[in-house]
Amino acid sequence: MKIYLLRHAESTSNKSNMADSQIDSELSTEGQKHAEELSEELKTVNPNVFFVSPLTRTRQTIQPFLNTLPNPTVVESDLLLERNLGDFTSTPMGAFQKYCDDNQFDKVTTRPANGESLADVYIKTIQFLNDIKSRYSGKTILVCGSKNNLMCLQIAIEGRDISDYYTFPSFKTGELRGFEIP
Repeated sequence: MKIYLLRHAESTSNKSNMADSQIDSELSTEGQKHAEELSEELKTVNPNVFFVSPLTRTRQTIQPFLNTLPNPTVVESDLLLERNLGDFTSTPMGAFQKYCDDNQFDKVTTRPANGESLADVYIKTIQFLNDIKSRYSGKTILVCGSKNNLMCLQIAIEGRDISDYYTFPSFKTGELRGFEIP
């Protein structure tokens, strides 16, 4: 099975440098242009099945490519929903990490008030990965999601521990990474 991970294109919250978390922000004008450009790159990947989160920005990112296909299979999964930053939602990007650093809290296991930790997200991505392995063996999968989920998914695919999260290069908006899963 081949799996491609695609971070959504720039959202209006990304453009404003705000942590949108589970707020359903749309793509910015630049993000919409990037989504159109990604359509060409996705033709080389040729996915059989597409997975998106319930957030509009993930579907908008792949929609230009989907429009070129006769009958694409698109699955919306709550397991791909962006990390809930709780009380840190709509704060400047990096505010929660700074809060953890300032208070000497572990950034992977600490939950923001009314939110979830990266370790919580990792558990959801393991569940998602196990599900697609059992149901879509031999397929080429494209997952369009948000940074935290995709980073956790890459860690799971590579069999690494969630404590390695901050050693991985972060997904840039519109970035595509591919993996072979035996």
